[in-house]
Amino acid sequence: MGKIYDAITIAKWIINKIHPEPLKLQKLLYLAQGYSYAFYDRPLFKEDMEGWVHGPVVRNVYDIFKNYQYNPIDTNFEVEELDKEAQEIVDYVIEHFSKYDAKYLEKLSHEQEPWKLSREGLDPDERSDKTISKESIANYFINEVFQPEEEEWD
Repeated sequence: MGKIYDAITIAKWIINKIHPEPLKLQKLLYLAQGYSYAFYDRPLFKEDMEGWVHGPVVRNVYDIFKNYQYNPIDTNFEVEELDKEAQEIVDYVIEHFSKYDAKYLEKLSHEQEPWKLSREGLDPDERSDKTISKESIANYFINEVFQPEEEEWD
């Protein structure tokens, strides 16, 4: 079993590679956590995510980078080495999702069950710090990512 990191460690790897703005960084962290469950059946980082108005958020990462607002995080960080599995997840998410802007990734997260569950009973613009359970992220990504296409069963 691979190491479970701090979210800030994963965030710094993403920042060093593509320098996203904070909103995009949060969505990429969400996707990285989800694909870690899908590929390796374990979390990539230990912190919980919260279901905010604009999608999933790791609060401590948000607090560190919120002053960038809508601007790219143009810093480079010293980072610890990731294990092979973690590096594969970060690379996969960057390769497949960094081409999209933050608003597209926000919309994508809003279509997914983990965020929807965390927002049940709330108005669309209502603030909330309700946790998106790791279990809901795991279940969603394991079922969605490894769901065979129907024609494969014919």
